[in-house]
Amino acid sequence: MYKNIAFIVFCLVILGGGQLFAQDLKTSVNDNKELDSLRKKEENAKDSIIFTSRFIRYTTLRLTKDSIQTLALDTTLQGFHNFNILVQPKRPTVGVGNLGLSAMPLLFEPVKTIGFDAGFHTLDYYALTHDDIKYYQARTPFTSLYYVSAGEAEQVFRVVHSQNIKPNFNIGANFNRIGANGYYSRQRGDDLNGALFSWYQSPNKRYNLWTSAVFNTLKANENGAPTNDTLFTGTGVKVDHLSEPVRLSNSRRIYRQSSFMLKQTYFVGRIDSLAQEITKKILPTNKVSYTFKYSANSYGFRKDQADDHSIFPRGALDTTFTNDSTRYTQVQNEFIYSFFLRAKSSSLIKNELKLDAGIRHDFYKYNQMSLYKNNMRSYDYSSSFQNVTLLGTAGYRFSNRIDLNVDLQQIFQGRNTGDFLYEAKSNVLLSKSIGRIVLGAYFQNKSPEEIYNNYVGNHYNWSGDAQGFKFDRTKTINMSFNYIIDKLNLDAGAQYFLIDKYLYFEQVGTTGPDTVNIRPAQAGSTINLLKITLGKKITFGKFNLDSYIVYQKTDNSNILRTPEVYTFNSFYIDQTFFKVLKTNVGFDIRYNTPYYAYSYSVPAGQFYIGDKIKYKSEPVLDVWVKASLRRANLFVKCDYINQGLLSKGYYTVKSYPMPDRLLFKFGVSWNFYD
Repeated sequence: MYKNIAFIVFCLVILGGGQLFAQDLKTSVNDNKELDSLRKKEENAKDSIIFTSRFIRYTTLRLTKDSIQTLALDTTLQGFHNFNILVQPKRPTVGVGNLGLSAMPLLFEPVKTIGFDAGFHTLDYYALTHDDIKYYQARTPFTSLYYVSAGEAEQVFRVVHSQNIKPNFNIGANFNRIGANGYYSRQRGDDLNGALFSWYQSPNKRYNLWTSAVFNTLKANENGAPTNDTLFTGTGVKVDHLSEPVRLSNSRRIYRQSSFMLKQTYFVGRIDSLAQEITKKILPTNKVSYTFKYSANSYGFRKDQADDHSIFPRGALDTTFTNDSTRYTQVQNEFIYSFFLRAKSSSLIKNELKLDAGIRHDFYKYNQMSLYKNNMRSYDYSSSFQNVTLLGTAGYRFSNRIDLNVDLQQIFQGRNTGDFLYEAKSNVLLSKSIGRIVLGAYFQNKSPEEIYNNYVGNHYNWSGDAQGFKFDRTKTINMSFNYIIDKLNLDAGAQYFLIDKYLYFEQVGTTGPDTVNIRPAQAGSTINLLKITLGKKITFGKFNLDSYIVYQKTDNSNILRTPEVYTFNSFYIDQTFFKVLKTNVGFDIRYNTPYYAYSYSVPAGQFYIGDKIKYKSEPVLDVWVKASLRRANLFVKCDYINQGLLSKGYYTVKSYPMPDRLLFKFGVSWNFYD
C-alpha cells in the first residue's frame, strides 16, 4: 500500500512541474508559532522569495473553527535548525536514545482528551495527523523540499506539493520519511508519513470542503539497552558504540495508521470579512459544519530470539517468540451549528457573541490478540462500542481588547459516559506597550486508557489494578496565567495542576523476576504541580539571545518524575552579507536539574516508575550556522560539542544512553513557486 502512496505523491510532484519539496512546518505547529516575520523581511530584504511566497497561503482545521482565515508561509530562519522533534526548545523529551524511537515529555504535559484511548503514545511524535495538514490557496504551483543528513545516524526527508487546479480548488500531497540508524546496535527508527489533501471553496465563499487521507507506518527497533551500564563512568577499555553488546537483537515495534477526514461548512445569512494580506478573512453569521473521520490503527510488538529476561519477564506462552498486537477502527460523525451576532464592520470586530452547539458520535471496533509462531491465536479479544458527545461553545468579544470563551465537551451516552472537559479562556489587552494577559482554566474527567484496564500478552497480563478492580477516572483541574508583552518579546506564565486518581505504570517488586515486571497503578491521593515559565528575546545590534526557562514543583516527585528546572538558551549573531545572504551564527545550550529517571518496558511500549535512579545532569551545547539565500535555507550543525569536557555522556531514561557528539549535520529547505 505504501509503495502505491509514494508513487501517487511522486506523480503529483511531476505533474506540478517537477519541483522539489520544502520544510514541513510541523515543528512550528507543535510550538503554536504559525505567524512569521514576512512583512519585516519584505521591507528590509531584496530577495524575490518574499514576493512569490506572499501568494501562497494556507489554513488548518484549527483556523477554520470560527472563520476562514489564511496565513502566509514562514520563510524565516527562526528555529529552522531545530529539525529533531525530540529536541524542541519548549517541548523537550526523554527517550531511549535515538530519533524514531520511543519518547515522552520531559516536562509535565497532560493530555486534554476524553473518551476512548488505546494508550499507546510513545511513538506519537513521529505521526502525521489531520490537524497537522495545511490546506493551501496557491496562485502558482508550490513545491517544497526539506532534507537533513547526519550520515547513517539520522536522515530526515520531507516533501510538500500543492497547486490550484481551479481558482477555488486546491489539491496537494505530503511525504515525510525518517531513517535513523542511531549510535548503538539495533537502534533504527524508520518512519513513513504520507498524506493527500484538498480544499474546495465555492465562488460565493459560502461552502467549503476539506478532505485529507493520512497514512503512518512507524517502525522502531528495540535493543533493550546496552548491557554495559557504566558506559560513561567506567575506566575500562572503550569500544565503538556500535560494537557494544545489547540485550535484544531481533525485536521491534510497529505502529500503523490509515485515516480519512472530510469536513464541510456552509455559511447561512450575512457574510462579513476583514482585510488581510492578499485575501480576506471570511466571517460568517450562521454556519453549519459536518465532519466525518475514519481511522484504522494497529500497535504491535514482535520478538523472535532467546533473551536473558533481564529487562522483562519470561514469556508465558513462548520464551523465544512474541507477537502481541492491539487494533481498533474508529468511525466519527460530528455536526455543529454556529451562530455569530456582531455589528457590521470592515475594520474592527467588537461586541460579538458566538454560540456553538453540536453532537459527535464515535463508533469503535477493538481487538487485542497474541499469536504463536505458527500464527495460531493464543488470545483473541474483540469488542465494539460507541460514545455520544455533546459539544458546546460560548464566547463574547467585548472589543479588540477583551474576550471570553467557554468550551464544553460531555459524553452522555456510551462506554465512557461521564467523561467531560470544561474549559474557559480570556484575553485582556492592557495596551500595546504594557502587554496582554491570558487567563485560562479547565476541568477534565477522563476514563482510563484501555491499556490500564485490560492487557494480555506473552510477557504481561493484567485486568485493572493489583486486586483486579477497574480504575477510577482521572480528574484534572488546571488554572493558568500568561503575561505577554510583544513589544519586549516577553512571555511569562504560571500553571497550577490538581490531579486526582493519576494513572501510571510501576515496577511490581524489588527482588527476583518482579524487578522486570510492571503493572498499572493509580495514585491514592491528589497530586499538586506548579509550573512557571519565562520566555524572553534580547536583541542588541547584531547580537541575539532567546531564553526559555521552566520551574516545576510537585508534592509527589516519585510519580511525576520531572526536573524542577529546565532552560534552553540560543545565542546568535544576525548578519546579512551582500544585502541578500541572511546568516545566523550561534549556539544552543540546554540544561535541566537531576530527577528520578523513568524505566522503559519493551513489550508494552510504556515508560514506568522503576528504581529511584537520579542521573547526573550536565549542559548540552550545540553549535550551528544557518543562512538564507533566495528560495533556499541551509544549516550546518554540531550536536553535543561539549561531550568530554563536562561529561562523557548522559541518560534520560534508565540504562538507555543518549546520542554522542555528532560533528556534522547538514540541512536544506528549498521552495519553488512555479
